[in-house]
Amino acid sequence: MNFKILLMLIVAWIAATSNLRGQQCPENIDFENGNFKNWKIYTGLVTEISLDLAPVSAEIFGRHTIISDKNAIDLYGQFSIIPKNSGGNVVKLGNDGTGGQADAISYLINVPTNKPEYSITYQYAVVLEDPMHVTPEQPRFIVRVRDVLTNEYLPCASFQYIATSDLPGFKKSPTDPIVIYKDWSAVTLNLSGYQGKQLELEFITTDCTLGGHFGYAYVDVSGICGDMILGATYCKSSEQIAILGPSGYKSYTWYNEDRTINYGSGQSLTIKPTPAEGSKLLLDLVPYTGFGCSNTVVTVIKSVDYKLELPPKFTVCEGTVIDPSAEEFILNRHPDFTYYVYEDKDLTIPVNGPFSVTQNKTYYVQATNNRGCVSVASIDISLYPLANVKINHPPKVCYTETVDITKNELYSGDYTNTNRSYYTNAEATNVLQNPTAVNLSGKYYVKFLSDLGCVKILPIDVTISERPVLKIINPALVCYPSTVDITDVKLYAGSDSDLKLSYYLDESLSQEIINPKAISTAGTYYIKAINNFGCIEKGRIRVDFNEQPMLSVKNPDTVCYPSTVDITNAQLYQGTTHAVKFEYFKDSNLSNKLNQPWQVTQSGTYYVKITNENGCSVSDKIIVSINNMPTIVLNKPKPIFDNAYIDLTNPEITKGSKDFVKIKYYENESLTTPVLQPEKVNKAGTYYIMLENENSCSVSAALTLNILSSPKILVPTAFTPQKSTNNRLYPFFTSIQKLGSFKVYNKWGLLVYQTNDMSTDGWDGQVKSRMQPLETYSWFADGVDVLGNKFQTKGKTVLIL
Repeated sequence: MNFKILLMLIVAWIAATSNLRGQQCPENIDFENGNFKNWKIYTGLVTEISLDLAPVSAEIFGRHTIISDKNAIDLYGQFSIIPKNSGGNVVKLGNDGTGGQADAISYLINVPTNKPEYSITYQYAVVLEDPMHVTPEQPRFIVRVRDVLTNEYLPCASFQYIATSDLPGFKKSPTDPIVIYKDWSAVTLNLSGYQGKQLELEFITTDCTLGGHFGYAYVDVSGICGDMILGATYCKSSEQIAILGPSGYKSYTWYNEDRTINYGSGQSLTIKPTPAEGSKLLLDLVPYTGFGCSNTVVTVIKSVDYKLELPPKFTVCEGTVIDPSAEEFILNRHPDFTYYVYEDKDLTIPVNGPFSVTQNKTYYVQATNNRGCVSVASIDISLYPLANVKINHPPKVCYTETVDITKNELYSGDYTNTNRSYYTNAEATNVLQNPTAVNLSGKYYVKFLSDLGCVKILPIDVTISERPVLKIINPALVCYPSTVDITDVKLYAGSDSDLKLSYYLDESLSQEIINPKAISTAGTYYIKAINNFGCIEKGRIRVDFNEQPMLSVKNPDTVCYPSTVDITNAQLYQGTTHAVKFEYFKDSNLSNKLNQPWQVTQSGTYYVKITNENGCSVSDKIIVSINNMPTIVLNKPKPIFDNAYIDLTNPEITKGSKDFVKIKYYENESLTTPVLQPEKVNKAGTYYIMLENENSCSVSAALTLNILSSPKILVPTAFTPQKSTNNRLYPFFTSIQKLGSFKVYNKWGLLVYQTNDMSTDGWDGQVKSRMQPLETYSWFADGVDVLGNKFQTKGKTVLIL
């Protein structure tokens, strides 16, 4: 509750003193004229050693700018450019350009001679780049007050807000990390003791002295000039006071006159009970470092004997515009007080200006002066009973009926001593000619006029259903034996949406159709439509059918793979209706078309669909049988010599083959010359084996047999070592892959020659370079044949000289 009282004090102080602005503050010091009237404007440059400003005749747009757009947001700080408690206009001083710019405005204040205590409050917001220069080089915002007579600046009323300032409230910009900003803050300049003097108030912004970084500020000077402490004057009826100190100080401490009582700290304070009238309050003010001087402000407690008086009740006609703060309601209006109206007793919902009364309600009026006195009273605003009259709209009727809007049951509430009249317009100027028999839908108006002169006009809605719209579209022809759903909503497109339909066999609507969703007989049927109002409309619908084609299917003959089946062959469909379109599918749903029906390669059930010229179609299945071939695998037997046989019927030769029941052997590829003895083959060459399954499907493959000449080691029966030919003895080989040894012996059994080299030049008939005599020699040979078997042989030869 203390906070609410303080808030009321602040609002009342601002509003009340704004009415005295011309008396207490210099004209347009708050820019509320929307211009720079009475202000001086400067531009210049700032350097490391000087701040040079020169006056200009008019503001420069973008450097001295008055802003009144309440929705404007600062680019860098994202705060509202117009503070909540502003009068509506603020000045933007400077911009975000660089170049060492300096901009300033000043106002010459004549402090009233009768004001030993005098203050001016301003609000400011600052946006500065912080390049981390040394302090003298940083961008800044300067506020100072100069004594014109002495040309000296007041030390306790002159401040610099620097990018590196210790003043609380600076934050980093969310849009640019090098920028810092300070949202709106209020500062009160204590000009007490300067009564009768001329003081110049200056606001200055500068870029950094090196010229590369900007600084600008927003300024709003309050139109309230006067006491440093508000709220020391109270209403005698109050048990407490809410006081408010000046803005912009670090700490506030409140005492009684001899400092024996410490009332508390903070800019605002509620003191209960109220100090004695005439007693003094002391406020010790401690500024932020570098932003003013410590001092003590004194105010005197005073009272005002005022209690707001209102009539307890006020009765009006509904819609009457009233203002409870107007003279007709304030019974003891006082020129020093300002009056505010609220909807609630806690004074949190303000009523701004006159309003139209629509209900019985209690309002609260608050009276407050510019010294802090507050008094509250309530008033009950009530309506004459006519305000409670309500319309009970007549029920909807069918298009064959009318509505009587004069019936008393259509109206509720207290309408005694009231005259009713009926109109076609909301202004109640066009009289309704037939209020007892209204036959058109629409909004009509009833005017109530009480004997006290109160008027109330209420609308009354009459709804007369038009003739139901029933539109019928005969269903498309379907193919018999399909059925037709005559309840399909598409058949009634364009009809009223609220119709309830029923279906009949006869025009008199006496024989209802049992299943209208499945009509199977051609003919005319009848529809009854009833709308939400019970109005009936009739119609008829025609159902017809197309004939279905006939499909006769014969399954094709079975074939053996890789043969294919042509299911488009007309011979398979003898007896089918002529002049129909054929389509072939893999599935019974007829959704997966067969791409090459004339060349079916797999057994299975396929589907044929025929469609006649009326679009009627029928389908049936067709079974394709393609038998698989046996699988033939031939394993080539090992080579043999021509003195042995190969058995083609040996199961090892066809091992791996499957799905066959018969096997045959042929000498030629055309399979016309059978092998007479397949179990006893000793002739090399290519033979053909055919496998046949139980479906008589056969497959054949070639088998090449390797049958070699029998192994032999042959040696001449004589040789002539002293002749030019046949002069060496060596063996000849047939089907021998390796020679173990070849040895020659004389008649005494002595070894005369041996070798294991198959490519040897042979024996020259000599032993140790001596030619051997004419006689018969024995030879022995052994080796490995081409099949890997050991082989031995022997014989005799004659050496002829």
